[in-house]
Amino acid sequence: MKIIGLGNAGCKLAKAFSKFPQYESIGIDTHKDATITIKKRNSHEEYDAHFPNLKRKLRFSQEDILVITAGTGQISGGILRLLEQLQNNRLTVLYIQSDLSLISEVQKRQDKIVKNVLQEYARSGILEMLYLIDDLCVQRSIGEMSILGYYDTINQAIVNTLHMVNVFKHSEPIIGNFIIPAEISRIATLGVANLDDESDYENWFYPLTNVRDMVYYYGINEEDLKNDGTLFRKITNFVKSKAINDVSVSYGIYQTTYEQKYCYCIQYS
Repeated sequence: MKIIGLGNAGCKLAKAFSKFPQYESIGIDTHKDATITIKKRNSHEEYDAHFPNLKRKLRFSQEDILVITAGTGQISGGILRLLEQLQNNRLTVLYIQSDLSLISEVQKRQDKIVKNVLQEYARSGILEMLYLIDDLCVQRSIGEMSILGYYDTINQAIVNTLHMVNVFKHSEPIIGNFIIPAEISRIATLGVANLDDESDYENWFYPLTNVRDMVYYYGINEEDLKNDGTLFRKITNFVKSKAINDVSVSYGIYQTTYEQKYCYCIQYS
C-alpha cells in the first residue's frame, strides 16, 4: 500500500507507517525534508486554486493508496486536487482532527470544510473509505503522556491500530462471525479495547454518529487461547451487548505471538 501524507501532520504519520514493510510512504509539504516539496501558499483557498500537477511524480494506477491529512493546516486546501490526480487508484483517506478548543476560528472553518467535503466524497463512492481520527480521543485512549514525544506517541497509536486492522483483515480468524458492512458504510473510525478491564472496555478515536456496523478484532496468544476457559464467553457476551439499535456487530479471534491480549475495533457509518 502507498501512504501519502499531505502537510506536516500527514507527512509525520506517513513516515511512521514506513516501519512496516507493507507500506511505501511519500510526504508532500512545503519544507525540503518532504519527499515532494511544493510551493508555500498563503491560504487554504490558494492551495486549492494553485495545487501543482504531481502526476509525473505520483505515477500510480490501480493501487491501494491511503492519503493522510489534517484539516487545520492550510495545505489541506489542496486535498481535493491531490485526490483528483490519484483518481485511477483505490483511495482511502485518514483525516486527523486536532483539539478544536486549541485552534483558531480560521482553522476551525478549514477543518469543517475539508471534513465535510471528504465525507461527501466517501458517500458518493469516490473514496473506498474515510477514517476520521480525533487527536484528543486518541490521547484519552493512551492516558498520561510526557510532553517530549507527545505527538509521536499519538501517531504510533494511530499507525499501530490501523496496521493491525489491515493485518487481521487479510488473515484467517480461528473463530468469528464477520458481517460485511453495507456498501454505503464508507465513513469509519478506529478504536481499541481493554480485554482485562470491562469497566473501560472501548476507546474510540472519533465520536462517530449514526453507527451502523461495528467489527472487533481480537489478538490473543496461544497460551490464553488454550487455557482461559472464560475468554470466549466474555468476548461473545460483549459482542452481543453491542448489537442494539439496528447496529450490526461482528468479531474475529486471531492467534498472535504477543504476550498481551489485544482488541482493535472499527465503527462504520
